[in-house]
Amino acid sequence: MATIFAPLIWLVSWVLSILWWIISTLLWTLLWLLLPVAIVAFIALRVAEKALGPDLVRGWIKKQSLKFGTGAWVKARRLTFALGALPLRVVGWLIIYTIWHSLISLFWKPRWHPWTRAWDKRWKPPASAGRAKAAKAVKAR
Repeated sequence: MATIFAPLIWLVSWVLSILWWIISTLLWTLLWLLLPVAIVAFIALRVAEKALGPDLVRGWIKKQSLKFGTGAWVKARRLTFALGALPLRVVGWLIIYTIWHSLISLFWKPRWHPWTRAWDKRWKPPASAGRAKAAKAVKAR
């Protein structure tokens, strides 16, 4: 029995180790990108409290956070209404398509891009004389 399930267990452990590596890398990246911003924001908050007074700064922060929270809530309400109007089967396929599209975009890159391909064709050197004559002969028919 161990020999039958060994490849399956190996494959599952390999996938889980890759997922763990991706998640831990993302968490460390977030930590090292957001931690300096959080430290600077904390220092700026303390300096503003000393310069302008704690009540004014805390009132401004409360006003801004309520404004952003209200905007996010309005967007979330609209989105939930739109998704609630869709049939459940469509929502399921939308989720599957989103996951599929994100995986394809993550792991596969096309070899050419439309803009660079068009730009290369614009500056393409002229065709040889033999090819040009053959092309004109075909057009004349």
